[in-house]
Amino acid sequence: MKTKKYVIALAIFGGMLFTAYAANTMNQDGNQTAKVEKARVKIPICG
Repeated sequence: MKTKKYVIALAIFGGMLFTAYAANTMNQDGNQTAKVEKARVKIPICG
C-alpha cells in the first residue's frame, strides 16, 4: 500500500514536470515563429 502511494505521487509529480516543460517549450517556439513570411513561387511556363 505504501509503495502504491509512492508510485502515484511520483507519476503526478512527473506529469507536472512534463507539462511545465512542454508549455515552456511551446511558448518559446511561438515567440520565435510568430511572423510568417510569404514567398512568391515562380512557375515556369513550358511551350
